[in-house]
Amino acid sequence: MRWTRRMASCVLGAALLIAGAAGAQTWPGGAPVRIIQNSPPGSAADAVARAMAEALSEVIGQPVVVENVAGGGGQIGIGRVMQARRDGTTILSAVSGTLIGPMLDRAMQYEIGRDLIPVSQTTGAMAAFLVRAEVPATTLTEFLAWARSGSRPLDFGNYGYGSSSHLQGLLLARHARLAAESVHYTGTSQLTTDLLGGRLCCAFIDTGSAREFVRAGQLRPLAVTGPRRASYLPDVPTFAELGIAGFEPQIWQGMFLPAGTPAGVVEAVGRALAEATRRPGPTRLIRDIGYEAVGSSPEEFAAMIARDAPVWRRIIEETGVRVR
Repeated sequence: MRWTRRMASCVLGAALLIAGAAGAQTWPGGAPVRIIQNSPPGSAADAVARAMAEALSEVIGQPVVVENVAGGGGQIGIGRVMQARRDGTTILSAVSGTLIGPMLDRAMQYEIGRDLIPVSQTTGAMAAFLVRAEVPATTLTEFLAWARSGSRPLDFGNYGYGSSSHLQGLLLARHARLAAESVHYTGTSQLTTDLLGGRLCCAFIDTGSAREFVRAGQLRPLAVTGPRRASYLPDVPTFAELGIAGFEPQIWQGMFLPAGTPAGVVEAVGRALAEATRRPGPTRLIRDIGYEAVGSSPEEFAAMIARDAPVWRRIIEETGVRVR
């Protein structure tokens, strides 16, 4: 009898979760839903997480709060989610560096798939390979020829050691056999300032951050990363179109649950998050910062990560970049 009651309780909980994803007023766990954003307040990722929290609250009819748990390269927030109850009430919001981190740093004790379940990709973005307007090249082929003719190494800017822009800069230099120096920054602001000011010759910057400078004619995009052309730069070819492999992964932000969460909970949370992403608030904000709203299913998000992971691993092995 006790076992029967327990089973009935589990079935009821799953049913309530599915109903919640459809817009009912119940979500399991008996507590507000928490979105753990593993970066500080004020970032674009934080803004997206807060817009998602508001929209998700509308979808499920219960409070959804955002907690910023930064530090440790994002690992502290990840650890908080890994230790949470497996009932859908604690969700991790993280960016694509979450996939790359453990490949670079053996001290990061987590792995997507083993410790975190992909639930829904919230945003997607391409990065553009950009040069200053003064650089005498309008195509990537022309740029590479110009770069090889120089007498000194090129200064490639990036978001920071081990970042996607760092790895992609090294990969391009390796592919083209260029002498290059990596210049590390902590974000796009100073990187863009130095690129515009002539301190750098080129950099990989996400299309959202670069679009105003591209529109103003101050920066020139020669190619974009990702599986397709960027919506903001429809005339700029992808690296794949130019016959250069290894630049297929895109920049993303997405939602995860701790491993061990029941499949029914994962599916229901995924449906609720996908619906929240399609609400006007998140869609408008995501577009305003230059990204694309996605709202994928758990299966689609997991498949994308499975495609990207070996590409990043190969780049890291080829370039020899390691934190420890």
